[in-house]
Amino acid sequence: MASITVESTHVNITLTRFERFFGLLPSLSIPIDHITGAAQDDEILSDIGMRAPGLVWPRRALIGTFRKWKFQDFVVWRNEPHFVVITLVGEKWDRLVIGSAEPEPVVRAINSATT
Repeated sequence: MASITVESTHVNITLTRFERFFGLLPSLSIPIDHITGAAQDDEILSDIGMRAPGLVWPRRALIGTFRKWKFQDFVVWRNEPHFVVITLVGEKWDRLVIGSAEPEPVVRAINSATT
């Protein structure tokens, strides 16, 4: 499971070895200036588009870049019940969609750091 850490200048997403391998990326560090907000959205899977590149394991895992029209999302989900959606500006992706067991504290921390 990916973990999200909020610092004063960055939001760090630490990926497991499995997630780094299938997502074709190292762990991420996003500057706070490039984040417009965060929200919990448990219905986001219907809006993520096609995988390219990454892994889809039905009902088990979604890891990688997903594209829909001109939008790109980076998704890391491994059967967690909730999602943290981080909206970005000036980055490679438009949103980060991270599976989480307890999204409320993370969403509050990100939103308070961005204001």
